[in-house]
Amino acid sequence: MSRLLVVFLGVMVSIALIMPVTLEAKEDVLNLGYIDLAKIFDQYEKTKDSDKDLEAEWQGKQSKVEELKKEITRLKDELEVLSESVKAKKQGIIDGKIRELQEFTKEIQDELTSERNEVVSQILKDIDTVIEEYGKDNGYNLIFNERVLLYHAEGLDLTDKIVKILNDNYKK
Repeated sequence: MSRLLVVFLGVMVSIALIMPVTLEAKEDVLNLGYIDLAKIFDQYEKTKDSDKDLEAEWQGKQSKVEELKKEITRLKDELEVLSESVKAKKQGIIDGKIRELQEFTKEIQDELTSERNEVVSQILKDIDTVIEEYGKDNGYNLIFNERVLLYHAEGLDLTDKIVKILNDNYKK
């Protein structure tokens, strides 16, 4: 299977090298570049700010989680000293608080996951837009993601330029 993949990649690279002959590229030159998407994502100030906002939101909700945990612990401690007739009623209250804690924790996780997914989606759109504009404005025919490259020559990495544009635009 891996040999088939190597052959396939070889054919694709060969096609890519032949394409400049058939393409009507600007100035008859195939202009290529690549980016490190993970690095761009991590160094984009919007990503950092969004992570801080989500962390602050989590910390704010974490205080309620801690309150519920303390209340459950207090109720369990009280349970030890109660008579058998009152224990069953108290255990029902404890079980209710445990369910409340579990539901609240799941709700928080679902909410934060949803918010994070929306933020990541918007950030990736921002990155795609800047890469596309940069490519068009600077005459690039192809810009690759570094993760799919087996080899690249020095000087083709556009990552830092894209990060700078994103962060400059974000500060405005």
